[in-house]
Amino acid sequence: MRLVLYILSLLLFFGCTQKIETVVIPPENLISQDQMVDIVVDLLIYDAIMVKKQKKNSKDLDSTKYYLHNSIMEKYNITRERFDASFNYYAHDLKVMDGIYAEAITKLSKMQGEIEKE
Repeated sequence: MRLVLYILSLLLFFGCTQKIETVVIPPENLISQDQMVDIVVDLLIYDAIMVKKQKKNSKDLDSTKYYLHNSIMEKYNITRERFDASFNYYAHDLKVMDGIYAEAITKLSKMQGEIEKE
């Protein structure tokens, strides 16, 4: 009987606590969600290239990593700090982040379909 009361009191205690929501202020130079999708697409392609090079034990892995990363940032005219700040902002809302990745995967699937048609 005491065990049941103990469990009920724990459930009541944890059930009545309020969820604390943190307010995240967007950075001044927030990257738009549409542009973030495009950047994520490029980063996923970058990751695939790096995995392929790692499997081949490529000797130019470090220079390729540096070049690809910088070329993505230059392509969108952003800094790593700006990307990180925007990414962290979007990461606080998992629904938004899931949407960004879902759109990125959709774009990658379309790209793959176009390549397979050729």
